[in-house]
Amino acid sequence: MNNLYKSILGIGLLTLSNPILSAGWIYKNNITKIAFQSEHIFLYSNDWNNPNDCGSADAVVLEKGSANFDKAYPLLLAAFMAGRDISGYSDGCVTWDEKSYNTIRGYKYLTVY
Repeated sequence: MNNLYKSILGIGLLTLSNPILSAGWIYKNNITKIAFQSEHIFLYSNDWNNPNDCGSADAVVLEKGSANFDKAYPLLLAAFMAGRDISGYSDGCVTWDEKSYNTIRGYKYLTVY
């Protein structure tokens, strides 16, 4: 029985410490700048929250390989040009130039206000 408790505790600690399982909402905010990198689109704002406790919170990243990238990017660009707020869901961090940033899903919960 003692080994069963140790296994359950070990799985619980692994689950809590695994950054892949982190997730949270990117709250409604205004995009102040957009930047392209070879693999990602960076959406800058003065006040993004940091649901995944990534290293940097001045930008969120739409990854080029994410589902619906071809639809999400024009939507986000239109929101930026119109000065509209966006919100979405983040389920992890991505590292670029030795900094980590929250990702934003292009296929679910992406909203323009």
